[in-house]
This record gives sequence, C-alpha cells and structure tokens, in this order.
Amino acid sequence: MKNFVFFDNMTHLQENFISNLRFYRASMGFSQVEFSEKIGISPNYLNAVENGKNFPSPEVLQKIIDVLNILPYQLFLELPTKHDENENSKQTLMELKQKICSIIDDAMSE
Repeated sequence: MKNFVFFDNMTHLQENFISNLRFYRASMGFSQVEFSEKIGISPNYLNAVENGKNFPSPEVLQKIIDVLNILPYQLFLELPTKHDENENSKQTLMELKQKICSIIDDAMSE
C-alpha cells in the first residue's frame, strides 16, 4: 500500500491542504514529530506532506482528521487571512456600535 502521491505542480486545493494541516497541527500544539507519531507515519514523511512533496493516502488522511478532531472538508477550505479577519472584525464592531446607538436612542426618546 502506498502512503503518498507525488506532485510536481501544486494546485490551489493542495496549497490549502498544506496550509490547513500546518494550522490545525500547530493549533493543537503538536510538533511535526509528535503529530507524526500520533498518526503513525515518519516525521520525514509528514515533512514531505507539509512541503507539498507528497500527499497522504486516504488511510493516513483519515488518521489526520481523527487526531485533529476536524471534519474532512476543513483541510481543504481556504482559511481567512489576518487581513480578512481584521476587516470582518471591524465590520462586526461597526454593526454592533450602530445597533447599540440605535437602542440607546430609542430608549432615550421614550
């Protein structure tokens, strides 16, 4: 059984996968060595996956999902950038401010 597929040119989906794998692994506090032990692969193989040289087999992919406790699609979605998060936060704060001001205005006019 093969554990990987080799890629010469990465697609956007593969780039998302790599970015998300690193993000979720790091957010769980796992080093590459710790994570590779948990999913039953070598640290060198995990490094190759995280550098786009290999892609995990369905069996390894399932172990990754199980250990990270995420849904499969989460590895392939584009995560928002810090800029996007900041813009969304600003927009949300502005909307909240407007609602609060409106509630206060309504209360004061009663």
